[in-house]
Amino acid sequence: MSAPLYPTGAIGDEAGFIAVFFIGLLFGFFLERAGFGSSRKLTSVFYFKDWAVLRVMFTAIVVAMLGLLYFSGMGWMDNAAVTQKETYLGAQIVGGLLLGVGFIVGGYCPGTSAVALASGKWDALSYIGGLLFGTLLFGASYDLVQPLYLWGAMGVKSLPEVMGVQAGVVAAGVVLMALLAFTATELFGNRSSAAPRVWDLKLTYQKAGAGALMVLSFGLLVGYGMAAHVQPAQAQVAAPAPATVSKPAGAAIPAGGTASPSPLPAPAAPGGVRKFKKGSSCS
Repeated sequence: MSAPLYPTGAIGDEAGFIAVFFIGLLFGFFLERAGFGSSRKLTSVFYFKDWAVLRVMFTAIVVAMLGLLYFSGMGWMDNAAVTQKETYLGAQIVGGLLLGVGFIVGGYCPGTSAVALASGKWDALSYIGGLLFGTLLFGASYDLVQPLYLWGAMGVKSLPEVMGVQAGVVAAGVVLMALLAFTATELFGNRSSAAPRVWDLKLTYQKAGAGALMVLSFGLLVGYGMAAHVQPAQAQVAAPAPATVSKPAGAAIPAGGTASPSPLPAPAAPGGVRKFKKGSSCS
């Protein structure tokens, strides 16, 4: 059995909906526990006051990226069944700018607004209302914005494909960026601390996690690099000489000719079912 479970048919529709429901509950719970149900905490990162958003999001990106790469490398993940969105430069550039402006002004993104509303924060209700209104407005004016929406269509693209490098190289680069961001926010984000924890000799969860990320990223870099130079071995099998089967003794031979060999039965196609004689069982 390989993941993802629902697209590959490992679980049915009912189990899929139940899994999505409980995963959504856990996702919202951990967002709230991380403080992402507060618009003030979410917008503090834009004013360089609180780095929780950067740390949590970078951690989620790195964990998901390394998990997908390692699982696919070990054959536990079917990448062809993972949904990947197509790239539309025009729509994604304009949409990203609108989302960023709305994030700063409103204090929420679509996911955190749902978490905030579930936590009893009524300001998130206006944000969700604006999100629904914008969705309806986009649908009604699609004919007008279609040229911009379809501009820069590139199909399904990934960073390794665009950059022309191995996936392990990109993963190692992202992990390095995350570690640098964690170190910078640790050093410059805790100015009230007399001794920054990042230089403390004691083993902390942050240091253990950073070490694990470095090991995993190095493993990906080496593993994908080695896989790029390994050529699959092909067995060199000499083609058998055509066999002839002589006719049994006493068979008539045409006058002036020779006995033509009887045609051999066609060999079975590779991967076909082989039939064996039934033997005695010792059970």
